[in-house]
Amino acid sequence: MGKVKNKNKLEEDEEDTQCGLGPFHGKWLQGYANKKSYLLTYSFLGLFQAMFFSYSIATLTTLEKQFKLKSQTTGILLSGNEVSQILLSLVLTYFGGHGHRPRLAALGVVFSGVASIIVVVPHFVYGQFATATNVTRSFDVCSTSTDSVMPTMNPEDSCDETAPIGPMIYIFMSQFVSGIGTTLFSILGITYLDDNVKRKQTPMLIGLMSSLRLIGPVFGYGLAAICMRLYVNLSETTTLKPRDPSWIGAWWLGFMIIGIIQISTAWLLACYPRRLPKKSTTAVGFMTIAAQKSTQQPNKPKERTFKEFPAALRRLLTNKILILNNCAGVFFVFALSGYITFLPKYMETQFQQSSSMSGLVNGLTGILFMCTGLLMAGYLISKFKFHAWKLQVWDVIVGIIWIIILVVFAFLGCDSKPIHGLENAENGSNAMLGIPTTSCNEECNCQANRFAPACSEDGQVNFFSACHAGCTSMNSTGDRTVIFINQTSHFNLATDNDFSISNSTLDSGAWYNGKAVGGYCPSNCFQMFLIYISVMGIIKFLSSFGRVSNILITFRCVPQEDKSFAIGLGYLLTSLFAFIPAPIVYGAVIDQACILWRTDSCGVRGNCWIYDQEKMRLYLHLLTAGVIVIGVIFDFFTCFAVRNLDLYAEDPVEAGDNGMVASANNKELQPMLTSRPLPPTNSINEEGFIRTLEA
Repeated sequence: MGKVKNKNKLEEDEEDTQCGLGPFHGKWLQGYANKKSYLLTYSFLGLFQAMFFSYSIATLTTLEKQFKLKSQTTGILLSGNEVSQILLSLVLTYFGGHGHRPRLAALGVVFSGVASIIVVVPHFVYGQFATATNVTRSFDVCSTSTDSVMPTMNPEDSCDETAPIGPMIYIFMSQFVSGIGTTLFSILGITYLDDNVKRKQTPMLIGLMSSLRLIGPVFGYGLAAICMRLYVNLSETTTLKPRDPSWIGAWWLGFMIIGIIQISTAWLLACYPRRLPKKSTTAVGFMTIAAQKSTQQPNKPKERTFKEFPAALRRLLTNKILILNNCAGVFFVFALSGYITFLPKYMETQFQQSSSMSGLVNGLTGILFMCTGLLMAGYLISKFKFHAWKLQVWDVIVGIIWIIILVVFAFLGCDSKPIHGLENAENGSNAMLGIPTTSCNEECNCQANRFAPACSEDGQVNFFSACHAGCTSMNSTGDRTVIFINQTSHFNLATDNDFSISNSTLDSGAWYNGKAVGGYCPSNCFQMFLIYISVMGIIKFLSSFGRVSNILITFRCVPQEDKSFAIGLGYLLTSLFAFIPAPIVYGAVIDQACILWRTDSCGVRGNCWIYDQEKMRLYLHLLTAGVIVIGVIFDFFTCFAVRNLDLYAEDPVEAGDNGMVASANNKELQPMLTSRPLPPTNSINEEGFIRTLEA
């Protein structure tokens, strides 16, 4: 009778450790049921999930322009990711932690792919609402008559033409569905790996897995750089170039690519078994093998019910150290998610970089530094087995360094060149911008709602438009556009810019043979741009040690049965108090730095046209530094809380190879101490930047 029972148990164990999906469980598949194969597959799929987040950030300003969204509005829309995590993270991790985790993680990949497709819908449904087509054919030049011969900006002239709510709904729903996918994939996928390896191997594997998955943002920013250089309507030609403020790139194309790949490859992860088989060190008869399987592999988790939910939640909420560390995580995530979300906008405004360039450079440098740091952190922690207290002290030190750097950069930036034509702007309104400001445009009927900057010949003066520069006519000739001041004098400009403008002096003197080109004047701040991204890259490298240690501490500070649930609780708290309010708060603060809003004839505001560079620099960096200060304080107290936490002790199941045999009735090991749960920013960083995202 005992042999029959053991045989049934062995067959059940083999079923739970076999690779395959549905009726397909071929022998050739079983060779992939190992941690190395899982690590590569999980990292490969995580790469595309990371691409979604980094691509979303890189295209954020483009979405604002196409659908006339304010920064505060986009912050609210991006909170859809956190809304789903608040509503579902506890339930998904409580039950999912005892289910078939690889298949649930694969389902998360499918959800993420669907989210990528959803966000594309507004382009095809509301694409004609975007004024990009008219903008590309509109050049406001000086005309002495009220009926200009040049194309005008007509979509905004009607009070009935307001931003539709449809695109906002689709963007919010995309983020909501993405939040479900992130929860399933990140939490269940990484705990599955930890449960199937020895504890001393976990730091190295976490570092390797995180670094592989963090390559995703590199591809995400790279894809954004490519798509942003394509015009939003691929079938149309335009005289604009990517550096023009009116340019709208093909943001939707990258989302389509990412979504299709995710949906078509999710099955790879679903093929992995409920738990990975362990190699037997001896094989002396049938009973010996069965005994080894029972000692070397975790017992099949029992089904959980809602009846046990309150008790499990109480275990976590009454854990003083767990809550203390969650508080630290909330403030760090709040600061970093807001900072990272609006970093591309800051680079475009402060350093005069195009959206494609700022996204590409920021992504490449940041991710390369983080990947190197994660690999080194995983290796060093596994080799030297640093105590939890020392790892937490390192987090505090890095936090202090980051605060100092943020304060310094708040007062270091680029000098902004004046924009002539803004003299009559009142409280960010463009209602008075058509009034002449200098003698060269005193007889012009300049449009107040057509922002198309032009740069003077010497590269020192920006104009609100060619009209504000006093230009009277224009002639487009292929890649070059020549502007005529009069019929007797014209000036060619061989350039790859959008158009060339012949200009009159700003004073009351005579005309002179000057030139001007479309777009902002070139910035002399590229060196500061390189310094900025390099310093931030070094900080990301140093903070990578904290990311590995935080994940490790989370796994060791709670009972085995509560591991996924504890991370789910961390997701809930940081989503509720950090990820949701942070983009909204940051968006509202950054909006205060706006000099000129895109406003229609009815006075309805859209996106910001021009920011005050100095105010934006101060607001972004000082707000981030102030919030991180609070997080460092909580981290400081956490250092003392984890002094007795052992990160590397094996549990009885894993110690079976060394002669320790767990009793069948033995309950899960209780943690030696509780400590910080994995902050969502850590797992989101594994996915990609929106979230940070980059600790």
